[in-house]
Amino acid sequence: MSILMAMVAIVCVTTFTACGGDDDDDVPGQDTGTVTFYEPCLEFGSSRDHVKDFMSGGTWQLMEESNEYVQMYSNSQNTTTVTYSFIGTGKGLTMSTVTYITYNAQSIVAEVERRYKVTMKKDTDATQPGDTVYGGQATINGRTTGIIVHCTSAIATVIYGRPD
Repeated sequence: MSILMAMVAIVCVTTFTACGGDDDDDVPGQDTGTVTFYEPCLEFGSSRDHVKDFMSGGTWQLMEESNEYVQMYSNSQNTTTVTYSFIGTGKGLTMSTVTYITYNAQSIVAEVERRYKVTMKKDTDATQPGDTVYGGQATINGRTTGIIVHCTSAIATVIYGRPD
């Protein structure tokens, strides 16, 4: 549960500092009704250059707020932001976050459950007034990955990280 709380704390930082673009690029996605679901780079431990290559093409732009610990991307529609964290041992990719500006957060939760074959459980201990937090674990790329979806009235943030 401590990794869940750490991921929720990080989502609060990225949710309130990140605003980005819609996903009308060449990456396959599932229409959620208001935004297109985007699967970020989930190759944990990979380098910053690998993530840059992954995000190249399409309409994703590296944001000025990026630094040695965080790479933030958005595209021209300003409804989706992708944030990659490089904090910890070796500073390889440790967390991927996708923030959607949407009033249809349940469609994002449903797509996470469908795509990763996981049941997202509501976490009432991590919930603040106006927020809903869901958590679960799935096997992605052969590795156990913790997934948190933090929902407010107009934003859904999906956080992926290794639970170790």
